Amino acid sequence: MVFQSPTDGRLTRKEIDRLVNDWIGVNGGYLGDFSYRTHDRFWMDMCEREVNTSAFPGTTRMCFENTLFEASALEQAAALRAILDEYSLPSDVDPARRRFRTPALRDQIIGWASRLELGEIPVSVELESASEIVKRALDDADTLMRSSGPQSAVDRVHTAMHGYLHRLCDEARITVASERPTMTQLFKSLRTNSPILADLGVRSEEVSRIVGSLATILDALNPVRNNASVAHPNDTLIGEPEARLVINTVRSLLSYFESKRRQQSTTAQQL
Repeated sequence: MVFQSPTDGRLTRKEIDRLVNDWIGVNGGYLGDFSYRTHDRFWMDMCEREVNTSAFPGTTRMCFENTLFEASALEQAAALRAILDEYSLPSDVDPARRRFRTPALRDQIIGWASRLELGEIPVSVELESASEIVKRALDDADTLMRSSGPQSAVDRVHTAMHGYLHRLCDEARITVASERPTMTQLFKSLRTNSPILADLGVRSEEVSRIVGSLATILDALNPVRNNASVAHPNDTLIGEPEARLVINTVRSLLSYFESKRRQQSTTAQQL
């Protein structure tokens, strides 16, 4: 069996279990409408994988779960989309099976497929300086990325970025005028007063222009979070590619600030 870490992006056992039991359906070990022949044909048609269900020491369901678990990310994505095409939403909800083939689960499976196809990297980054609130927000964002796709994680990465800037200001004992400062106000205070941004190294003039542009990026995150994310009951959400852009941008900013913080800390210790 192929080992799968929780962060390699491929389907987890829990996700596969939900797909099998709450979308395809199992009856007496039989998986949906699959026979041995159609199950083997499914994998050959979708992924060109040779599967011999009759030789597998278990049920069709077990063979499917094992094959899906060991498949590559792109093979898993192809299998998910094929399953959604084969097993559609029911016209009526079965009162006895309220979790079975729900619109919410369908959206979740689509989110899994997108994650697998696009090779999503984890949202979280290693932050020695992060508060528990920031770490929890990043953990939540990772979970939402896997379960529902990037649009659901925008609010949590916004919270992580805001909390992290607060933490940096507290570490540097920087006082911000506002009682509830925005990310832009926090970053302006950091840029002006924090030692981590005092030395921008080679080509500092150009790098300073890049750092200055970060304020514009941070300022734009606020209306995106408030008016186009699931933070509020908005009528329309930011697009999936744009949500991914937001998340990856925040991840890059967090990595940059943390690298500068560590660099400054190392330099201070050597003096």
